[in-house]
Amino acid sequence: MNTRVGQQDPESKPVDSLQTDTSAGHEYEEVLDLIGFGRVQWCVLLASGLLLMMVINETMGMSYITIVSQCDFETSSMDKAVMSAASFIGIFCSSYFWGYLSDSIGRKSVLLYTTLTGNIVSLISIFIPNYWIYVVARYFVGFFIAGASSTTYAYLGEFFVTRLRPTIINYATLSVGVSTVYVPAVAWLVMSMHWSVEVTETISFRPWRLLTFFYLLPGVLGIIMLFRLPETPKLLISMGKIDEAYVVLNWIALQNAGKTLEDFKVKKIKSDICIGKENIMTVSNSPTVSFKNMWKETLPLFKKPYLRNFCISCLVMVGFFFSSAGMALWYPEILNRLRSDIAEDDMTVCDVIDASIDQAQLNVTTNICNDEVNTRSYIDTIIYGLVLIVGYILIGFVMNQIGRKLAITISLAIASTCAALLVWIQNEIIIIVCFCLYLVLPGLCVSVLSGAVVDLVPTHLRGKALCICLMLGRTGSVFGSNLIGILLESHCTITFGVFSGLVFGNYVLKYF
Repeated sequence: MNTRVGQQDPESKPVDSLQTDTSAGHEYEEVLDLIGFGRVQWCVLLASGLLLMMVINETMGMSYITIVSQCDFETSSMDKAVMSAASFIGIFCSSYFWGYLSDSIGRKSVLLYTTLTGNIVSLISIFIPNYWIYVVARYFVGFFIAGASSTTYAYLGEFFVTRLRPTIINYATLSVGVSTVYVPAVAWLVMSMHWSVEVTETISFRPWRLLTFFYLLPGVLGIIMLFRLPETPKLLISMGKIDEAYVVLNWIALQNAGKTLEDFKVKKIKSDICIGKENIMTVSNSPTVSFKNMWKETLPLFKKPYLRNFCISCLVMVGFFFSSAGMALWYPEILNRLRSDIAEDDMTVCDVIDASIDQAQLNVTTNICNDEVNTRSYIDTIIYGLVLIVGYILIGFVMNQIGRKLAITISLAIASTCAALLVWIQNEIIIIVCFCLYLVLPGLCVSVLSGAVVDLVPTHLRGKALCICLMLGRTGSVFGSNLIGILLESHCTITFGVFSGLVFGNYVLKYF
């Protein structure tokens, strides 16, 4: 039996019509204005930032775990690529489902259950001794933390009035930069320890396994905060739960201003529910019916007038993730080789990688496994994270001055040039600068393009469009990471040429 969320009387109102209930009362955003920005909004912003930080930690943190676990798991470059990509594949497989489900059962419920389950699986993975079982566990970590990845922005945005929403989401996005600093800083702290606990004759518990615990810690703190926070009043109103929305808004008023809604002369919340064919969420107990409904509600994106722009946006987003996240997963690995004893002043990145291969083959013959990370590579990655934070702060100002399209154009031109130069540059400092610019600029363009996708489609399709675009974008991370695993050691120059060419391809695509 189907239940229509957002339709109060399906018998009296035809589905094909578009009607609005304008019963007396205050508009939702009008009530938020009266209550004002306060304690609840800060708590929601902090909880959302922690959840987003946990997602980045669990995915990008694998860039260090693949290095420090290589002796325990006896991994090759391709094995490392698979390990890094597992979480991204899990996120890809479930993102849209969690986003869809959050519209029907509630955003808070999805955030709580998915993050909690993902953290439990991640905690279990700490004790897994087998490589392939570990990879499967990381897949399921990604499968569940996708709930936070796809739903957090919607949950966060609905506690704020429209004029504040872009600024608040930009502040939340800063958690990506914070995480990029947190991951190497924690790895540096933990991996400076030298101890090993023999669990069995074949299994030893070493410091690198503790990294996973510290990476999921922000998610645990986010869950604790989320337990004390309510469902978004905006979603409750859209589901026709006006009384529940009033109770939540009254609680927010008490927390922020120490007053009730009646003190603000608000006695009723206006039920502004649009009923139309394309924005009714249909929920069914049957999985088959639910998937059919999901496809039916998504289909308009793949028809005119949205098809062309939406498809190009998805292709460009794949390119951004391929370039930034795909290479970023290997950034610590490459830096670790660049900072090793085999690197000399007159060597390019590819020269160092070739020399490291020869060294690894020598180690194999002498039965030596080296999984240590050079201290300077930690510092370089922390610097990259700080540059990313500054970039997120500046990108809004730059867009206001020169426009979104020109900002993307300049960013991609610089990034493509930097990737190409990495083949020839021999100066260590310039190599680090080029690497940072190549990783940071496409990464910043992800948030810029996300804003463009929101503007390209109408309100009732925006959530679905952004979710699909980011979901497909993450496949770029998987392809990028695995391509490096396959080509880096055998065809290093071609690898950087491919990444440079792909960024240039995005540069061309954005004109359309």
